[in-house]
Amino acid sequence: MSMQKNILVVIIVILILFILVEGFLYCSGNRNLIQQLQTSLLQQSKTEETGKTEENLVPATFAPGKLLVRFKDNVPEEKQKKMIKDWGFTVEKEIKQIKVKVVSVSEGAEESLAKALSKNPNIDWAEPDYIAEALSIPNDPYFTNQWGMTKIQAPEAWDITIGSSSTNIAIVDTGIDSAHSDLADKVISNINFSGSGTTNDVYGHGTHVAGIAAAITNNAIGVAGLGYTPTIMNVKVLDDMGMGAFSWITSGIIWAADNGAEVINMSLGSSYYSSAMEDAVNYAWKKGVVVVAAAGNNATTTPYYPAYYTNCIAVAATDANDAIASFSNYGDWVDVAAPGVSIISTYKGNSYVYRSGTSMASPHVAGLAALLFTRVRDTNGNGFLNDEVRSYIEANCNDIGVSGIGSGRINVYKTVSATSTIPSPPPDTTPPTVSITSPPNNSTVSGTISVDVSATDNVGVSRVELYKDGVLFATDNTSPYSFAWDTTQDTSASHKLEAKAYDTSGNASISSITVIVKGGKDVTPPTVSIISPTDGQTVPPRGKLLIDAKATDEIGVVEIDLYMDSKLINSCLNTNECFINFSLNNLKFGSHTITAKSYDAQNNIGSATITITKKK
Repeated sequence: MSMQKNILVVIIVILILFILVEGFLYCSGNRNLIQQLQTSLLQQSKTEETGKTEENLVPATFAPGKLLVRFKDNVPEEKQKKMIKDWGFTVEKEIKQIKVKVVSVSEGAEESLAKALSKNPNIDWAEPDYIAEALSIPNDPYFTNQWGMTKIQAPEAWDITIGSSSTNIAIVDTGIDSAHSDLADKVISNINFSGSGTTNDVYGHGTHVAGIAAAITNNAIGVAGLGYTPTIMNVKVLDDMGMGAFSWITSGIIWAADNGAEVINMSLGSSYYSSAMEDAVNYAWKKGVVVVAAAGNNATTTPYYPAYYTNCIAVAATDANDAIASFSNYGDWVDVAAPGVSIISTYKGNSYVYRSGTSMASPHVAGLAALLFTRVRDTNGNGFLNDEVRSYIEANCNDIGVSGIGSGRINVYKTVSATSTIPSPPPDTTPPTVSITSPPNNSTVSGTISVDVSATDNVGVSRVELYKDGVLFATDNTSPYSFAWDTTQDTSASHKLEAKAYDTSGNASISSITVIVKGGKDVTPPTVSIISPTDGQTVPPRGKLLIDAKATDEIGVVEIDLYMDSKLINSCLNTNECFINFSLNNLKFGSHTITAKSYDAQNNIGSATITITKKK
């Protein structure tokens, strides 16, 4: 160990001398040697016998691998660039207003290199990229027991972002204790695909997983959830003994993807491969969901499903010493690792317990994914963010010197920090292209038909809305866009259909057609007229008066009623004409009204009224 330390010191000293001796630096043949020394320095930092990782060697008070450098005013820009290049550094950003360059250097040597640079006659000063004081350590009383959160630098990351409540994490598991004081306000939906009679967590496993990913944080209660603010979807796919059929799990994955989940966590699995479950995982991925799963607890390299699937992040477990957990699966199919030994979290009965397993590691990654959805940009223009989220998680892990855990152990702060360099994409102002492909314009339709819509966009279509006569009829979020329309519930008349397509930026376009419904709902009343007597007619004091009414209807007249002064005097069924020879003998002198009412099969009513006068 002392020899390794001595070698490390020698490498740092040589590199510092190169920086101080300006003339040596201008010998271009030494550039590769300098870069090799930096590489050796990094490797020595990672493999030192103490087992300290990159994270341990770099104090949390400054950003790893970053320096702020200010050259003297009399040093030309071209000379500055050449010196930086010769040292093997990279300029990541320039703050021109104060003439400061942010450069990347080997992690583990930030302070030593800063001191050496500050003594160079061409440089005013150099310093590590320090972090502002007061990390957001939450006031949850058990947070001090959550060693995993500290190990992966979650508090430092929370100073940058606490995510968003609009991000949803689906916990596909044994259910969740919906009354738990550290979870209840976070749960926005409950659904049960298992053989259990309740969505509640009788077994306890799902509640523990949910707390790691997204327990209410900074609420002076219990534990902190890594995702901090995202909401939770309780998708129960395992029964009250912790067992579940693949069909339950497959259904849960698809439901979560269709109902707004950005992240799906599955702390479950089997050594058996399932095409159905893989199809479900692929379905969720194609809808923009990050799918995370536990790698399994069999201490083997044998694949475990669903973690093994390509579109799923497979998570192994590590302990407080950054060693792989004794029970954890590992292998070239594992993508990342996260804390999974003696993890305290929420539990059934509004309690808290410690548990170990890759089941505990997986929700750490799910919580990190939720944080990232508010930070990343759609860099490849596919309309989704899940691919960017996954890439940032895997690209910013800590190499802890353990094989079989993919990119390494996750580092929340490092991952979140990396997203700050993402440039904002230019605004999307191009609306989608949309057209109603069926039925044809000006066609006649009847019964239940399918209204089919084609919609495409340069970035991505988010939804298609179908309007009928100006009123929203239905919405479809998934291509192919199709709507079932029961025309018998609408009038037999001309109707306007409009399809409105939106892209992910809110741009919209409309396509419209007109169709004629035949055999639809009858809302038109019969037409009725009184053909005898005539309106305003004077009738004699005695004798008979012919009262005759006729009616027509597009479907059919089922009844005609005749009234004298609102009193029914005759009723005729299933006919287009109704009449009566009404006796005038008992009719009082003066003005009287005669009314004819006609009914069709839909009980639509047509009416006609006239006035007669009986004189002495």
